[in-house]
Amino acid sequence: MKTFVRYLKKKSKENAVFEYFVFVGYMLFGVINRILFFIMHVLPLAKNKIVFCNMKGIRYGDNPMYISEALRKKKPDYEIVWLIDRKVEADIPAYIKVVQYGFWNNMRELATAKVWVDSNTKNLGTYKTKEQLYIQTWHGSYGIKKVALDRKDDLSKIDTKLYPFNSAITDIMVSNSKRTSEIYRNAFAFKNRILEVGSPRNDIFFSENSDEITFAVKQYFGINTDSHIVLYAPTYRENYNIDFFNIDMNKLEQELSDKFGGDFCILVRLHPQNLKEAQNIKYDGHVLNASEYNVMQELLVAADVLITDYSSCMFDFVTVPKPCFIYAPDLEEYEHDRGNYFKMSELPFPLAQSNDELIANISNFNNDEYTAKVKALHDRVGLCENGNASEIVVNAIIDFIEKSKVEREHL
Repeated sequence: MKTFVRYLKKKSKENAVFEYFVFVGYMLFGVINRILFFIMHVLPLAKNKIVFCNMKGIRYGDNPMYISEALRKKKPDYEIVWLIDRKVEADIPAYIKVVQYGFWNNMRELATAKVWVDSNTKNLGTYKTKEQLYIQTWHGSYGIKKVALDRKDDLSKIDTKLYPFNSAITDIMVSNSKRTSEIYRNAFAFKNRILEVGSPRNDIFFSENSDEITFAVKQYFGINTDSHIVLYAPTYRENYNIDFFNIDMNKLEQELSDKFGGDFCILVRLHPQNLKEAQNIKYDGHVLNASEYNVMQELLVAADVLITDYSSCMFDFVTVPKPCFIYAPDLEEYEHDRGNYFKMSELPFPLAQSNDELIANISNFNNDEYTAKVKALHDRVGLCENGNASEIVVNAIIDFIEKSKVEREHL
């Protein structure tokens, strides 16, 4: 199915007539989806049931995972359901009811759940009643890349309808900064409640268990406990190519060792949209494939250094500042085609468009100057990360469910 969707997107960009027919077909699907959802709502609503989903079922992780874990601790009697693709390999707690991600399963679980929590869009026509709560966490924060309606002319016909539809059915969006809240208002045309409390996934950077997390990651990949980790995590391109993957890993490893001391192991994690392409990269004892590792935030905690291009993971990584470098050989093309909220030159991260520049940036890195620039960025965007986001979102879920119970008792 995902391969077929890729094909449709690619052909739609190439042919306006084809895009029109795909658009008409999707709008028809939306009508049918709405009718079927309406019928499905004859099933009884489970008053303590919360359905979680992340990136359309391809990951157990991100903000929804941290919310579901915090919810379990506070309300162990609630039913927690996750919609996950059958191919996903993850260590999922036994208390979670895992349901295969798919059209009918999604519809049944959503129609009968009191609360939905998601990090991505729902299909056009998805129907939610007033007795249900939909919390949207999204999967990025104040990132570089323009998203949703802010992409304007670069947006597909389907997305011009899909994003406003999702905003209309969403009750709460979770934000980690004033800048992120502004993006939600503009890019998603969102008019409802925003919880500007931090990203649940970034609570991990305030955890006292960072050493345990680092040890577990190293053990998973077979990395010596004394070695350091550099995480290379580029984002995806619209054409799904990985031509940008041309870093000289041997030189990179040597320069990091010279600059920061000790041995370095390189973890490569491509974007979820590039999972198929990740298999085509050459790996060895010092360059390891981390693309299938479910919990990105654990990799960010374990990494001593991050290298990325346009991914918002750079902003998560420096919630508590650590060295981050940008390697963007296709910078001009990307900024022209996608559109960015920030110019790369405005950010605190040393920018390179070639291997030589990347090595020079590492060699010349000044941590004091860098840390000051990161703090200035946090002040600029109005960052509000404090380690309590998961708990606050969980309280919103509990308040909604318990208030509904009280209202029913007084009927």
